[in-house]
Amino acid sequence: MRLWLSLICTVVVLCGGRGGAYCNPARQLLKISGEAKQGNLTGSFNRTVEPSTGHFAESLDLGIVRTGSGFDGRFAWSRDVSGASHYLNSEFARRIAVSEAWLTSHLACPAPKSAGMTVDSITGFSLGRFTPPGGAPIELAYAPGGRLDQATLQYSENRLIHHYSDWRAAPGGQLLPFKQRDEDPEDESDTIYTIEHVSVVKSAAFAPPPPPNDSRIADGTSTTIPFQDDGGHRVYLPVYLNGKGPFAFELDNGGHFILTSATSRELGLTPQGSFASTGAGTEIRQAGYVRVGNLRIGNAEVLNQTAKVLPLSHNDRPGLPPRAGILGLELFERFIVTVDHRGKTVTLALSSRSPQSHPGKALRLLFDEDAPLVAGSFAGAKGNVMLDIGNAGSTIIEHYWAQQNGLVPRLARGTKVEDEWLSTGPVSLGPFTLQGMKVAYFGQPERGSESTHSVAAIAGEPLLSHFDAVYDYGRQTVWLDPLPNEKRR
Repeated sequence: MRLWLSLICTVVVLCGGRGGAYCNPARQLLKISGEAKQGNLTGSFNRTVEPSTGHFAESLDLGIVRTGSGFDGRFAWSRDVSGASHYLNSEFARRIAVSEAWLTSHLACPAPKSAGMTVDSITGFSLGRFTPPGGAPIELAYAPGGRLDQATLQYSENRLIHHYSDWRAAPGGQLLPFKQRDEDPEDESDTIYTIEHVSVVKSAAFAPPPPPNDSRIADGTSTTIPFQDDGGHRVYLPVYLNGKGPFAFELDNGGHFILTSATSRELGLTPQGSFASTGAGTEIRQAGYVRVGNLRIGNAEVLNQTAKVLPLSHNDRPGLPPRAGILGLELFERFIVTVDHRGKTVTLALSSRSPQSHPGKALRLLFDEDAPLVAGSFAGAKGNVMLDIGNAGSTIIEHYWAQQNGLVPRLARGTKVEDEWLSTGPVSLGPFTLQGMKVAYFGQPERGSESTHSVAAIAGEPLLSHFDAVYDYGRQTVWLDPLPNEKRR
């Protein structure tokens, strides 16, 4: 869910500049609020913005779904449905943030007078592709009257199209589009914002909100839980929900809190809303949300969590409980998570009580969106590799990155199995290189996680099980400690 609202500019002085004509944005801080609609739910949004810089902080409240986002001038940040936040600190995310800030400060300006702008002979719209200095490309469409009608940006996995309408003057002489529709064409979904109130304020904070006070570890600073690994392909933990259980939950550090439809029914919870949901593959599924009052893993508890309900397969395992759901980002944002493949345990520790160093090598964590990335490579070509405990298969080499690095012919010579090509090659995570790893290539997908424009590869549990790992999202660090004499999978 992306909540960028690029809303403000006052035309004061036009001046020549790189990319064409510009206008000076207003200097006031603005507080904007109104109605928001998404996923068949109606609620409200609140946003504070500094038009001259594009800095902003906002929240979206749809009742059971509450999220937020912002840009503090250095990094964008995202607050997910669990109530916790993290910075979007990758180079790709930083370019997107720069371009969204440029939109905020140039929204009511005339079309840039660059050589790339053309006029559509049928609609009369001025169309062009513009890249702000240090930013990502933006596709712009200006209506014949001069107002910006659409702005399209390519995020990691999806395009985001801002549609602007109902322009009015607001306090301070601001020109604002009082209606904005943010369209995600790949997910076939949108969010509609209608401004109801605008005021000028004297001060504002653009940093993420403080961590929620909704988790604890009873009788200690850490808790250790044995896990089942299904032969090195998945990590399953016993989880109690609202006092019932244990349920078998899959650990997925880039995913979110998800219940299967069967688990939701067993808990007597009725999903609200209908939100488009994509992931691996190209299918779009509709998901509702429920509220779980108490989530317990070992001695760790997290209260009042919002869970997505999806008709996931049970991943039936002979003699073992079926998969009841997925645990992801909400756990890693609240605890330091150690995955010990030697002892087949997961340890959750309070960040404030945990040491700042751990066994192994420290790698910086990067985020385009919600999944953790580290610097890595495949076959010598460098790129960011996603660490995805929830991927039970071969390491996935992504199409756009492979195409940029001339690797598509090599990958397409692999063995074709259904919709993927399988081969082997060296995969690196930071200083560690694993030779002869199984990799999968899916070609150019139309949507889903494999349509990423920013990630080189997705390393799943079969590769990650070669390491013990300590994930500290608060310090944006993962420690990887190779297992001795680990057989390659």
